[in-house]
Amino acid sequence: MLETTTPLVGPDELVGFLARSAQAWDEIAPETDRDTVVVFGLLEAAARTWRSVHSGVLARFELNLAEWTTIGMLRTSPPDFRRSPTELRHLVGQTSAGMTRVLTKLADARLVRREPGSRDGRRHDVLLTRRGQVVAEESFRALHAVQRELLEAFPTAERARLIGALDELRQALRDGPRRAPVAPAPRRVRSSATAR
Repeated sequence: MLETTTPLVGPDELVGFLARSAQAWDEIAPETDRDTVVVFGLLEAAARTWRSVHSGVLARFELNLAEWTTIGMLRTSPPDFRRSPTELRHLVGQTSAGMTRVLTKLADARLVRREPGSRDGRRHDVLLTRRGQVVAEESFRALHAVQRELLEAFPTAERARLIGALDELRQALRDGPRRAPVAPAPRRVRSSATAR
């Protein structure tokens, strides 16, 4: 059975809460669209719950998401399980400083090591150690087992619809709004000095 660090709210209760929230916002901002509030509210709730499940699984391996993604990227980079720090930074979505912290922790845990680049000796690549390979594989299997359990509730046809809907939403988020929203001008607040 899945364990999470935060209590799960039933879907009906959450949808009801989001619908009430949309109604409240409609009174404040009449252009509010109920479905928009519900969809993005559910998306945020799902992301929070998934982060909680994800963190719980990876904590058993003393990894966070960025560290796990890094060793996963290396494990799926045959034949040498090697990448440059810059490649890893882009793939994992970290700043230079963030990637340095990730690589330092992984090196201290003997999961990765640095080695001169195969084509350029001035460059140092990051290589997955044998221990890193084992941890990458074990943590992947643990996380994948949880993912499979979560998806067992969806029959094949439902999964196809879910994948399609999520991909369409991903593309919409990537492309951004078709037109830039026009923000209303902020109300001017008179200071106490001007009010006098």
